Amino acid sequence: MSTALALAGCAGSNALQPNALTSTQEEAIAAASSNPAGRQTASLAAASNPRLAIPPAIGAPDSANAPLNARLVTRAQELGIPLTAAASANGLTMKGYFSAISEGPQTTVIYVWDVIDGQGNRLTRIQGQERGARTAGDGWTSVGPELMQRIADQTIDAYASWLLARAG
Repeated sequence: MSTALALAGCAGSNALQPNALTSTQEEAIAAASSNPAGRQTASLAAASNPRLAIPPAIGAPDSANAPLNARLVTRAQELGIPLTAAASANGLTMKGYFSAISEGPQTTVIYVWDVIDGQGNRLTRIQGQERGARTAGDGWTSVGPELMQRIADQTIDAYASWLLARAG
């Protein structure tokens, strides 16, 4: 099964807090953004880089999941993060939860990703919120693909920085 198919069912769910990245994670993300993809990929390959499964998440409709999933796969490939179709005892799983709230001229997507090991232990949490212009309607009907793609980039970059920090 291809990675794209494995992530095709990803959705989102109930998230509550703004981005809670540590300064170390923020520095690693900034470094990843400024380095050529080849150097970042090499760094991640040297890190403990287990295969990552991303099962269907809770909360976001297919119209929001399609651009999210496509960008998760692309960004993970850019950074050399191996993806897999199913959780395994020696791999990691990233479970996502999303919600969308419209207020005035903006819609905010709130997200939480829990990275868990093969025994079900949460190893880290990636969370945040992203605002976009309210295009039409309320909640998810107002969320465009660009907003979901930004969330995917932020998510994979935070995961990559966590992997690098974890590798020491």
